[in-house]
Amino acid sequence: MKIVAYPIIDQIGIIILILSLIGNVFHFSGNILSGRFKNRFIKKNYRPVTEEEYILMPPRLMHWIHLISIVALSFTGLCIRYEWLKPQLPQMKIHHYCFMVIILINLVTRFLYAFYGKTKTYKDYAFGIKDILNTPAVLKYYLFFKNDYPHISKYASLQKLTYNFFWIMVIIQGITGFMILWPNILLGWLASPFGSVELADNFFSGIHTAIMWAFIIFTNIHAYIATVEGWPLFKLIFFNVEPKETAAEH
Repeated sequence: MKIVAYPIIDQIGIIILILSLIGNVFHFSGNILSGRFKNRFIKKNYRPVTEEEYILMPPRLMHWIHLISIVALSFTGLCIRYEWLKPQLPQMKIHHYCFMVIILINLVTRFLYAFYGKTKTYKDYAFGIKDILNTPAVLKYYLFFKNDYPHISKYASLQKLTYNFFWIMVIIQGITGFMILWPNILLGWLASPFGSVELADNFFSGIHTAIMWAFIIFTNIHAYIATVEGWPLFKLIFFNVEPKETAAEH
């Protein structure tokens, strides 16, 4: 039976996930007490969606592919790690590897679109001094110390950091995934410094597991914030419902 890499990673991951869920509940309570929830979802006074914020169909489609792949990879990865649904374990591995290929192709496609697509969206993720200076205002808004959303570009500074972090995690996850898929081929050169191929495999399995938990935690937080803070864009991405503020322009 394969070594289960660093069980403490799972323990820490579960604790942080639970804390993030509790944090979502407290933040949602803050939305109710501050009147933001009533203003948005009952009075329908959503923050207007600007032309700059509008998301075209290709990125929306790639977002769907990314989300489905993350969910599928997390579920099949947990099945493989803990031998859930043991009779279906071979199928889980096949599904896991298939979605691994899909998400990597989607990542490459998204990068190409960012630089060569209609709107050159790579500019939306650039992080500079303007974003650093804007971060305190963003934090004050999310902590209910101010009511005006500090909009200076398509994505706020924390959004940019999160999205860029996602891309980096996908790349590292892909590399470590291939390493633990073919350890004898890709990790043989590390047998000496680690002590054996098995120990090297266990180390990179630990990294792979830690990033899996990071994906689960960040996806949970991202989904909550996107729903509560950006409902019109959420409906656009998931249900193709055009925001009234920009529908006439597309």
